[in-house]
Amino acid sequence: MDSVYLSIIKSDYGREITKTRKFQKIRKLFDLRKKNEYTLDDQTWNDFDMDKVFEKLDRTYSSAGEASLYSMLRNPLSDENDLKMRGDLVQTLMDDSNLREKISLISYELHWDKKSSFIDMIENDLIINKPKFYIYTLLGKILPIVFLICTFINIQFIVALLSLGFVNVIINNTERKNVKSNGIMYLRKIINASKSIRKIKNPAIDYHKKTIDTILNQIKAIDSGTSFISFANIWGGFFEVLALLFLLEESSYYAISDKINNQKDLLMDLYYTIGELDALASMASFKQTMAGDYSKPKFIKDIQLNITGGIHPILKKPVPNSISINNHGIVLTGTNMSGKSTFLRMLGINILLAQTFYFVLAKSYEAPFFNIVSSISPSDDVTQGKSYFMAEVESLFRVIKATEKPLPVFCAIDEIFRGTNPIERIAMSAEILTYLNNGTTLSIVSTHDRELTKILKDDFDFYYFSEDVDSKTGLSFDYKLKKGISQTKNAIKLLEYMNYPKIITEKAFKRAEKIDEYSKN
Repeated sequence: MDSVYLSIIKSDYGREITKTRKFQKIRKLFDLRKKNEYTLDDQTWNDFDMDKVFEKLDRTYSSAGEASLYSMLRNPLSDENDLKMRGDLVQTLMDDSNLREKISLISYELHWDKKSSFIDMIENDLIINKPKFYIYTLLGKILPIVFLICTFINIQFIVALLSLGFVNVIINNTERKNVKSNGIMYLRKIINASKSIRKIKNPAIDYHKKTIDTILNQIKAIDSGTSFISFANIWGGFFEVLALLFLLEESSYYAISDKINNQKDLLMDLYYTIGELDALASMASFKQTMAGDYSKPKFIKDIQLNITGGIHPILKKPVPNSISINNHGIVLTGTNMSGKSTFLRMLGINILLAQTFYFVLAKSYEAPFFNIVSSISPSDDVTQGKSYFMAEVESLFRVIKATEKPLPVFCAIDEIFRGTNPIERIAMSAEILTYLNNGTTLSIVSTHDRELTKILKDDFDFYYFSEDVDSKTGLSFDYKLKKGISQTKNAIKLLEYMNYPKIITEKAFKRAEKIDEYSKN
């Protein structure tokens, strides 16, 4: 069977894998474990369309791998040595197919915990009942052995043995819901996978092996208890009759349920550690897919961002863009669909990749470690009675609070305060952006407000994306970043292309000219 799995693994390497992903389950490990100081919050994750990015990166073979990859992306690192170790291991897995395939094979055999039973077990306490452990040990181990021995002396003891068996069948049926825990079965698979990783002789994974050793030494009782439960379920339940007679599962369950409850953090660490190796093998496969369209980041102390030829990972034909942000913030202008939001996401995703896996999808990258926060797609919440404007206010306040932490902030803001009236929008936007442009923040904001560009001209640099509209093809974009401020009025031209009544478009052009003239004066 291993040869079949290995064939699949070799075939999968270097290509995207299509599979069903349930993010509510994938993210549970992240939700349960301790976060670091610069965890990517839900708003920023959603702003960058990270579910879609995750699908592009994910080539894992196990639930542990999926969960660990998600956790790694949500917890960017801020120590270059730790980051470099992770990046070096990804490179080793690219270069050493033997090591990569051993890890992937172990992950493939661990496979999927389809009902998230292990994480559910960690999330919800198991039933603890020590008296049941002693009773089931008596009924399942001591008495059956005594009656078996006595049967050889006097055949009449067979009645007592059968009666005991009948009692144990009733106990088994009563306890089935508690003891037949898929969570415990998957935990057993996690322990077995950990032991398999520990046997791999390769110094590249010594850190992971030491972590596994430390954890396994502390959970020996759980290891022993889950092995008894696993015994009853091997070979399609071949030994289930013996397990039933001796109440192996029941006594083992109540022997370790308190230990599982008390050592949840260790069990999650073990789950994460073996999943991390699966995730790193997945990143090796992704980098292989990119065929050289990536480079190592250079981390500096100066608060600036220099990126050359940066691309977005989920676009089939991405247009590379470059930018240098130093001392000044950036204001982006241009019509909708011209590429502003995609550019913001491209920058954010590459900063995240730099700080999680030590590579970027660009020809070059130079920046410090950032605290990454964004306000691109805040949404109203009818159930909470929250307006779009209120969602924007809360979203931008996150950015302001982020500046209180030691790391400099990279913040991407799309269509700032689009949910309120023009006068207050411009006033608030100007003051917030001026506040953020304080030397510890790199802010890049898109806007349609020409007035805002005038107010910010001394402290911000200006770039734009442009488009063309003609009567044959309609809108066309080159998606290339340009220096300056967009001067086009192609939105009205698009109405012409869509055959809006001429009276609307002609008057719209005249009104726009009057407004433009008024704003100049």
